[in-house]
Amino acid sequence: MSILLARHGETDWNVERRIQGNTDIPLNENGIRQAHSLSSYLEREEREKGVPLSFVFTSPLKRAEETAEIVGKRLAVPVEVIPGLEEMDFGVCEGKSWLQAKAEYAKEIEEWEDNKRYHKIPGGESYQDVLERFFSAWSLIKKKLKEQPAFSLREKDILLVTHGALIMLLLAMRDGQALADSFVRVKVENARAYSFEEEELDAIFMKL
Repeated sequence: MSILLARHGETDWNVERRIQGNTDIPLNENGIRQAHSLSSYLEREEREKGVPLSFVFTSPLKRAEETAEIVGKRLAVPVEVIPGLEEMDFGVCEGKSWLQAKAEYAKEIEEWEDNKRYHKIPGGESYQDVLERFFSAWSLIKKKLKEQPAFSLREKDILLVTHGALIMLLLAMRDGQALADSFVRVKVENARAYSFEEEELDAIFMKL
């Protein structure tokens, strides 16, 4: 089984380069098109691999849930909202560009950038907070899957529709990238699926 993590489609705030975080912004027209393209890609992968996509789990935020619903409808698989898959909370910086945020909160952002793993922007989360709540969500997802009759994690794929910062953190930790500069080194595209194995997620969890 592969665990596919996909970032939601594009929003207007993505285009405007504004920090979204937990602010609940819907998909724009291009984001809807991207979600349909993601659906087509997953459908081709399912056909070529011969491994069906069995479930879609999504962040509660509109941009993720809208993306998930488009995928679920195209592939005829159930979609379930799972708290814990949300974007990182950027606190007082949300709604601003990074340039604006650094001008208004220079000291706070400097302190955060010195130790992103454990420091928080005021009102927001640390990287550690994001990782811990993800793995709580992942534990819940695994429990739900095991409750399904005759379900085998080894025979089917699942999709988690989530957000850029969370996927970036998981990719960086899996690939041995320093979290301090992962925003620069690890790029996560809208409506693209990134594949993980269960063993890889287990290994990341052991590093927390």
